[in-house]
Amino acid sequence: MTRSRRRPGAGASAQAMADTIRAAERRKQHRTAAWAIPLLVAPVVLGIGFFVAAVTSWHAGLAVAAVTAVLALRRIYRSKGSTWATGAAGERRTRWILAPLVWCGLGRWAVLHDRQIPRSRANLDHIVLGKCGPVYVDTKTWKSRKAKVHLRSGKLWYGNHPQKDSLDTVLWEASRVAEVLGHPVQAVVAVHYAAVPPGGLISQGVTIIQSSELRRFLRALPKEPGWDRRRIAAAYRLADTQLRPAG
Repeated sequence: MTRSRRRPGAGASAQAMADTIRAAERRKQHRTAAWAIPLLVAPVVLGIGFFVAAVTSWHAGLAVAAVTAVLALRRIYRSKGSTWATGAAGERRTRWILAPLVWCGLGRWAVLHDRQIPRSRANLDHIVLGKCGPVYVDTKTWKSRKAKVHLRSGKLWYGNHPQKDSLDTVLWEASRVAEVLGHPVQAVVAVHYAAVPPGGLISQGVTIIQSSELRRFLRALPKEPGWDRRRIAAAYRLADTQLRPAG
């Protein structure tokens, strides 16, 4: 499997998968170009170029031929995009949102990104450790700004898409962090782009908030007894040891 050249960190495992998919897509495009350029593109480009040159001038014919060739190649090599790449970009955005907690926290916060769950192929997006105790943050990059994030009969929906299974997964991931740390873990979903009501939502015991509100939300959480700088540092070392980087 093709590996991402990015250093391990937020979104590294998703980016590695996106790179693998893109590499396979590019190989397919090369195969298409190998027969399409000599059989289709070249004759069409030359034909259009000669026609324009005959009607106007050879300069115009050459220019039109060049533009036609570029458009044809762009069509062959255009990317369909990848939900993995979108997810990786979202996780990197969340990393930058969380970074000031550590930079300015003077040991009151610690964060780990993109960690592998033991005995599983799944990964953990972000683990935040602070005086509030441990918090698991899952990034959701829901790009449709028209599709609102809302509750229906207490269940979470993104537009017309129910998210019960997604939240079940988030809860399971948080429980894996709890097993490692030996302490209950709060579960939070940080949503990029799609609109979440101010103050967030709660469904299935998971808090869902706009990513821009994440730092404010974490800072406002009640303090957990015993979670001082020493315990935060110890929990960080334990998680760092037991949950290896996934990227």
